[in-house]
Amino acid sequence: MAFAASFPPEARFAATAGELAGRLAVACGCAPEAAEEVRGAVNRAFGEALAPAAAGGNGIDLTLRTDDGAFEADVACGGRAILHCSKTRSS
Repeated sequence: MAFAASFPPEARFAATAGELAGRLAVACGCAPEAAEEVRGAVNRAFGEALAPAAAGGNGIDLTLRTDDGAFEADVACGGRAILHCSKTRSS
């Protein structure tokens, strides 16, 4: 499974990005604690990306994917990686 979205550089979308990541982590078999860590990491990374994104006129990109053993969340802005978070799937 893979999911990608690009958000405008506005703080109001940070919680949405984090919630998407957390919910998909649970749906893909991560433990609730791991999903909460993913949610928090994406929220923080989105916040870190806000100033550079707004200054450069870039969106903030969220990519979520899973394979046989892990769930991954990536946040990037203007071609620069802000976050790579990987959690083991428990089911």
